[in-house]
Amino acid sequence: MRTIALSLLAASLILAADVDTPYTRIAKLATYISGGDTTGALEAFDKSLTNYGQISEDLTALSTQADVLCAIDVVADKEADDENAAVHHLDLDWYMTLTSRADTGLTEKRRVRVAVTIQRFKEKWRITALSPVAILAPITIK
Repeated sequence: MRTIALSLLAASLILAADVDTPYTRIAKLATYISGGDTTGALEAFDKSLTNYGQISEDLTALSTQADVLCAIDVVADKEADDENAAVHHLDLDWYMTLTSRADTGLTEKRRVRVAVTIQRFKEKWRITALSPVAILAPITIK
């Protein structure tokens, strides 16, 4: 819980700065998902992304069904040495705790390595590839 709280605190501090980098975009994404802000979370994704519709539906379902704590750590960045690179391929350690609003006893934890391609369009960074998309799937009742 301490790691999640620190991640959320760091993300909120990053949001105070308007500098958009691949790392701040990922931090904002985690903050928006945790806050149930589907519109803010979708800003991280390029609309031409193959699974954009599914991602939009899944984020909407998640924010409706569950309270979400989300932490995303960058494990590797293939373009980390080139600050001017317009595309970054990120390896993410993505952790979420989903607490159902319908069934207060149901909590689902997800921890998945996620591959992301993030690209700069003018001054904004957008995710152009995400795998596996299932990290954003609605909560499942077992």
